[in-house]
Amino acid sequence: MVFDKYVDFEIGGKTYKLCYPLKSVWEAERQLTDRNLLVLIGNAANEIPPCMGDIYVIFKYALMGGNPQLTDKQADELFLAALEEKNIIALFEAALKALEKSGVMGKKAQAAKEA
Repeated sequence: MVFDKYVDFEIGGKTYKLCYPLKSVWEAERQLTDRNLLVLIGNAANEIPPCMGDIYVIFKYALMGGNPQLTDKQADELFLAALEEKNIIALFEAALKALEKSGVMGKKAQAAKEA
């Protein structure tokens, strides 16, 4: 199942979709430091910054979720290109926005954030 909600993100003059279908959630969780996406989201909400590796993981799987034709190597190269163009915080914020729009955080969490 793929959610139809995504974030547009430009890398190298080309626009990519950042999206979190369930497969991307599961893949990301297997590689996160705490192995738990909800912990990462909760920490971010409490202004506890993630490690660089976790930002890489959530951005990479958001990128692959929105662009399923990408290989791991291509996603890695795009992450590095995006990092050179922007900054790590911009990548983290875009990946979190993709999580929010995909519905992973749930409607109550999204409503609380908008209030």
